[in-house]
Amino acid sequence: MLEVEVKYRSPGNDIVEKTLARLGAKKISDGAMEDLYFAHPIKDFGKSDEALRLRKTADGAELTYKGARMALEHTKAREEVTLKTDNPLAIQRILERLGFKEVYVVRKSRRTYQLDKLRVEIDDVEGLGEFVELEIMTESPERSATLMETARKELVLEKIEPKTYLELLIEKGLSKETDKK
Repeated sequence: MLEVEVKYRSPGNDIVEKTLARLGAKKISDGAMEDLYFAHPIKDFGKSDEALRLRKTADGAELTYKGARMALEHTKAREEVTLKTDNPLAIQRILERLGFKEVYVVRKSRRTYQLDKLRVEIDDVEGLGEFVELEIMTESPERSATLMETARKELVLEKIEPKTYLELLIEKGLSKETDKK
């Protein structure tokens, strides 16, 4: 399965949530997330466009490998492989023992809605602001474009943000160390 997503600068998260309620979307989660990103001991994930992330939430944690992005018109798709864990500290220790280094932290609050086959994630990212992500898991990324475009119009999402939160934080010069201050 591929995750196909498109991220937008939010016109205002409250406005988006009111529209989702009007459309009959179901709220499926609400909470804080801390994403730890790791550097490979040999491979440069920045050059290969891959990522290894340990996400911590109140409900547990998951380790996710993200493959290189496949460019599609106005969306991005990438392979994702995820392992859920109730012991993120053990995962972190294993990665460190294997030579991986924690290099960045992304903190955000996220409210997630289900709108038909689409997942709508409303994020407030520390140091970056408000965003809305539309995402769908699919075998055929091309077929998801119509569904995503319809949702985009309904939610009045205009400004696409092609970069990941990690890329935006790196661009702003916010590293793990400066982010914690």
